[in-house]
Amino acid sequence: MKKIILYFSILLIAGACAKLDPQPTQSVNADEAITSADDLEQALTGCYDALQLSGFYGRHALFAAELSSDNANATGTILEYNDMSLNNMLSGNSIVESMWYHFYIAINRANNVLYYLPQVENLDEGTANDVKGQLLFIRSLACFNLVRYFGDVPLKTTPTLSTNELDIPRTPVSDVISQVKDDLEFAMNNISTTTPGKATAGAAEALLAKVLLYNLEYDDAILHATNVIDGYSYSLDNFATLFSGENSAEHIFQVFYSDQDKSRLAEYSLPTAMGGRYEVSPAEALLNNYQDGDIRKDLSFAGIEEAPYCIKYSNISTGDDNVCVLRLAEMYLLRAEARIMLRDPELQSINNDINAIRERATLNPVQLADYGDLLDEVLLQRQLEFAFEGHRWFDLIRTNRAIETLENVSGSEQLLFPIPFSEINTNNLINAEDQNPGY
Repeated sequence: MKKIILYFSILLIAGACAKLDPQPTQSVNADEAITSADDLEQALTGCYDALQLSGFYGRHALFAAELSSDNANATGTILEYNDMSLNNMLSGNSIVESMWYHFYIAINRANNVLYYLPQVENLDEGTANDVKGQLLFIRSLACFNLVRYFGDVPLKTTPTLSTNELDIPRTPVSDVISQVKDDLEFAMNNISTTTPGKATAGAAEALLAKVLLYNLEYDDAILHATNVIDGYSYSLDNFATLFSGENSAEHIFQVFYSDQDKSRLAEYSLPTAMGGRYEVSPAEALLNNYQDGDIRKDLSFAGIEEAPYCIKYSNISTGDDNVCVLRLAEMYLLRAEARIMLRDPELQSINNDINAIRERATLNPVQLADYGDLLDEVLLQRQLEFAFEGHRWFDLIRTNRAIETLENVSGSEQLLFPIPFSEINTNNLINAEDQNPGY
């Protein structure tokens, strides 16, 4: 029975990516594979569409990092969000389950196309490597989110084409990160597309810099963050333009939505008087951290005196708010953090990176000389700059501040989300004893 349940979910994973039979079968027939350029383009679109899913950037993966932190409160009717806000989740939490399976949908779609890519007719090497790089970026993004939320997770680098390939044990984080680094190195060196909404070489290098920071490889993180800052055509833009729906020189990678392919972020953010559900709202502590004159506060939130709500996602009727996954501001603060962790004696360089973000927010520059004070300032600017963009929970964990900062977190067992009960119930190589501690 376990196999049957999981196999139906795998069919859903594969179906939107390639020309695969949506009905349950033992394997995929060769004549249903990706063979033409048109097939490949449709399949690649399906892989990008996986990033739009509700469990990914459509809602839950983004809001989970806000609700679990000190940035947001659950103010609606979704009990699973409330449990996240209280840092008191169960393994049967349906939002957590959605995140898990939607991350794996993205991975399996990418793996399917990678599997069939060598069979596509009349595809030159440069184009093939460009597509492969984009697919590896998508897979890396999903894997990186998985390990940050769940720790050790099954590492899947081949498509699930039969019921014999369903059971996979948890893989150590270090092995998953090693695969992600290799994949992003290839993507960085082979992607040639510059189309907004698609992975680019710059996006691959920015994600690699971020992965390296989380993996405590600070020298390499600085190297790649600097490459992104200096080696591409990105530049810091007016903060007011970043969430206008227009592509900005600051955007490194966004997940695009449209009125035909809607996001529900605005619906979940806006109050009921504006047609929203008001499921997630900014915490008072977050709003109080903005200094007077910081333009980001009123450009990120409204209704502050009564019932505050986020306006980074505001197109409730069309649902076409894009999600900023990577933007240049993060590279400045990432580089500053890595330099702080290395105790770089060039304190002016660290202050310069911080001040690039402060001054864009119309704040006076700082001149700090203590590494602790510098790290405090980096984390504060990250909180204010990227509020409701899905960063804060990971910032607190990465810098070992979650337990001291969050009222409802008292032990390390709360720093990982639970492996979904449905996965334990269906994967013969992940059992109850393999669950994260505390669940």
